[in-house]
Amino acid sequence: MVTTRAGRLDDAGAVARLWTAANLARHAEIGLPLGPVAGEGVVGAEHLIHCRLADPAALAVLAHDEGDLVAMALVLQALDRDGASSDPLPGLAHIAMVAVCPDRWGQGLAALVLGVAQHDARQRGFTHAQLWTHETNHRAQRLYERLGWVVSGRAMIDDYGEAIRHYVRAL
Repeated sequence: MVTTRAGRLDDAGAVARLWTAANLARHAEIGLPLGPVAGEGVVGAEHLIHCRLADPAALAVLAHDEGDLVAMALVLQALDRDGASSDPLPGLAHIAMVAVCPDRWGQGLAALVLGVAQHDARQRGFTHAQLWTHETNHRAQRLYERLGWVVSGRAMIDDYGEAIRHYVRAL
């Protein structure tokens, strides 16, 4: 049975392994190079996630099935200039990461953690949310659009050279 709970700082390693596995599987599925994710593979991802979870404003939702981490979503306070500034954008939550164990894709787990994350963000006073996803991640795009997310029209290249598109929604 799948259950959800809030993520903690000591979950950074497990979350990094899940996020890296999901990204490598996405790369393999569409024929992208299988180079390091987050700059340095799991080590880089764990450092990034640890820093994000250390932020008191961060909200992580983890889904477990019989003790195994199978999905996660990470919500942060949105910052001006797409995070290049330290100035918060009042009322705007930023969905920074969503990942599902590759052998569990298509089982509704991303929708589950996103739903809980959106609810919890509303409870914290956020009124809107944003996220970015890769142009090549059609599975995620279908999910977001089915869940009411709308393409904003913004696009850019991420830190690793991949095109990404911006989604928004009211909470």
